[in-house]
Amino acid sequence: MNISMALEDTVLRNARVVAGEGGIGTEITWVHIVDHPDIAAWVERGQLLLSTGYNWPEDDPSQRALIRSLAERGLAGVVLAVPKFLAHFPNASIEEANQVGLPLLEIDWDVPFRTITEEIHASIIRDQGELIQRSDEIHRALTHAALTANTLSDLAVSLGGLLNRSVNFVDPDGLTLGTSEARSAAVDVGERERNYMRLLHNRIILRRIQDSVSPILIDPQPEVDVPRRLGCPIRIRGEIAAIVFVDEGDEALGELDIRATEHASIIGALHLAHMHALHLQEERLGYALVGTLLEGKFEETPSALERARLSGWDPTGSYRVCLVLLDEPLPLSREGFLRRERWVDRLRKYLEGVEQSALVLVSLNQITFFLASHLEPEPLWRVLGSRGAALAVSREHTGVIGMAKGGEDVQSLLPLLKPGKVHHFHEVMFPRALMGDAGARALFVESRLGPLLADKKGEALMETVEALCAEGFQLANTARRLSVHISTLRYRVERIESMLGTTLESQECRFEIQVAVALYKIMTER
Repeated sequence: MNISMALEDTVLRNARVVAGEGGIGTEITWVHIVDHPDIAAWVERGQLLLSTGYNWPEDDPSQRALIRSLAERGLAGVVLAVPKFLAHFPNASIEEANQVGLPLLEIDWDVPFRTITEEIHASIIRDQGELIQRSDEIHRALTHAALTANTLSDLAVSLGGLLNRSVNFVDPDGLTLGTSEARSAAVDVGERERNYMRLLHNRIILRRIQDSVSPILIDPQPEVDVPRRLGCPIRIRGEIAAIVFVDEGDEALGELDIRATEHASIIGALHLAHMHALHLQEERLGYALVGTLLEGKFEETPSALERARLSGWDPTGSYRVCLVLLDEPLPLSREGFLRRERWVDRLRKYLEGVEQSALVLVSLNQITFFLASHLEPEPLWRVLGSRGAALAVSREHTGVIGMAKGGEDVQSLLPLLKPGKVHHFHEVMFPRALMGDAGARALFVESRLGPLLADKKGEALMETVEALCAEGFQLANTARRLSVHISTLRYRVERIESMLGTTLESQECRFEIQVAVALYKIMTER
């Protein structure tokens, strides 16, 4: 109950607010009667003070000092019985109360303090009973939701419906783990929450949340379009795993919201711990699959291929192998290990969000994963990347042999990775090959001519490529050089383009193939 409600529902409806009207929304925790000189020492936060005015200070400075002291103590307000000892609150008291926002009320002497106390206390007890009952209902509903929920979004929707508020679960890096808000073209919840977490970090508010053991109230942040909200940390084994936020909305946040948010943090911790245990099991299976593919040790038996498909890998699908090099010194510290685990969790959630199985391998400060070719690595990096980490991206590969080649691609890029950057194999190998790197030279030649060199019947096509390079890709001259009809040459060019997955019309492609042919001749002549 607050003073505004007491003015409507109790005998205080007969009182008059003479100062501090802006503070009548203050919650009343108890009613206290004090009538001796040292008033401030006997009151506590949230109490409504009843006074006859018998010992109210007479001089202006003492009145102002008393009002300031009562406001600092967190008093809900003062009710003065008039006109037995004081006809009204003195002007100095009213002026000071208006400045500090302390409500001052006057009520007729004939209204017994006992009646005021009984009615307000009865209302407080009744409200507390309703609060406990409602809190218990929410507790049971959330516990049931925890048993049936598959995701944190399910929990967020359940709590949001119970409180009629927006609820979001967000990890310490700003990744949205679950939300009660429906997807909307107008609001990107994930982007908003990332910006919000960055803002909290910059204003040192995030540290307050992380250090707290209970929900804290956070002021509105209009820069990122976030209203006033409650934030409560979710801890697993003492570490912050996530934060649950409950938005204010049309009605002010109250005790029920605080209790519900605190309970939601416990349910969220249980859910995350359970999901973590499942992930550990999945990781063991996934790590083994990805590891054997990258090492070229995968045996293509029917049963092994079936298990691979169940794990989410399509033997006929096209993938890029990606490797994240974390900015963590070796051997990993405990904090470094936890940061790596958070990175992997965020990566898994991102891949789930784009509907791809999380095929991940973790080793030391490296995280290797497969990314389907229709997905570009840049959007992933914009969400997950950091200044210290770097991303290596292989060429597109298919099948068991292709995954091993993708692993070789990204390993060859490791010495060249720069913090905060995305490095594609095809962008780096060419300049390295030109600079004389023997390993890069071999990889570059294989990347440009590999399909032709691997084809047992590709000798004539390779000869055609060499002739095209020698004749500057002039078809007529090349046909005469090879002593073939130009139609035959055109057919061969189509085959070459199909096998290499490119077009010989591109000047850039022609140049790289010319360099690859020249390097191949040097390598084979040795």
